[in-house]
Amino acid sequence: MIIDSTVEPILPLCRAVGKIPSGLFVITTGMGPHSTAMLVSFVQQLSREPICIGVALHRNREVSAIIERTGGFVLNICHAGDKNLLRKYARQSLTGDAAFEGMRTHRLGNGGTILLDACAWIWCDLHQRIDFKTDHELIIGTATEGGLSDDDKAKPVVHIRHDGSNY
Repeated sequence: MIIDSTVEPILPLCRAVGKIPSGLFVITTGMGPHSTAMLVSFVQQLSREPICIGVALHRNREVSAIIERTGGFVLNICHAGDKNLLRKYARQSLTGDAAFEGMRTHRLGNGGTILLDACAWIWCDLHQRIDFKTDHELIIGTATEGGLSDDDKAKPVVHIRHDGSNY
C-alpha cells in the first residue's frame, strides 16, 4: 500500500510518525566484488544482553541476501559534522569496488569494512532475518565488536523526517 501524505486524514498520522527520530547509518557487508554499502535510517538497539541491533531494509535490496551469505554486517554511524558518507551513499547502494572508492576504510579480521569517516561502528553477526509481510524486512544482528572514530567527541546525525510515508 502506498500512502499519499498530502491527503487528509492520513496527513496527521504520517506527520506524527515522521517525528520519530532516527539516525543515519551506512551498512557495509560482503567482500570483493560482492561488497555492498548503503545508507539506512530504520535502525534501533533491540536488547542489552546480548546487544542486538535491528535494521529494517526494503525487501527489494540485495544487501539482505549478502548479509545472509556473509553472516553479518558493519553498522557505520554517520558523523554529524561530516557529509562525505551522506554524499556518497544517499542516493544509491553501491557494490564491488564502487562501494568504497574514495573512502577511508579499515578491513576487520572477519572481512567487515569500517568506514573511517563514521563517528562509530558496530560489527553485528546475523542473528535473524524476519519477513513481517510489509515493504521492509527486519535484520537482527548481535553486536560483537565496535569502536569510535579518532574524534571520540563526534556526534551522530539525528534524522527527523517530514512525514512517515517516505524516507
